[in-house]
Amino acid sequence: MKTVTIPIADEVLFATKKDIAHIQADFRQTLAVQYFKDGLLGLSLAAQMAGLQKNEFVTVLSRQGIDIYQYANDELQNEFTLVDDAAIGRG
Repeated sequence: MKTVTIPIADEVLFATKKDIAHIQADFRQTLAVQYFKDGLLGLSLAAQMAGLQKNEFVTVLSRQGIDIYQYANDELQNEFTLVDDAAIGRG
């Protein structure tokens, strides 16, 4: 495992009223959410990066209005085609 060091000004700690441990947790979670949204990490790895269990990370995503089911356009079109075919009896 690698460690990333980010300098934080004392003024930031004072303004946010958070200690270093909370700031680190916030950074990990925020970055994990963004990487998940960007499709760089799947759900399990993003949860691991955030330092959360998968169900806890799903709750974080839900609170932010992020759908855990992310489809590419062609995948979504294929799903719609399958539903349409099933609806008219071709599937």
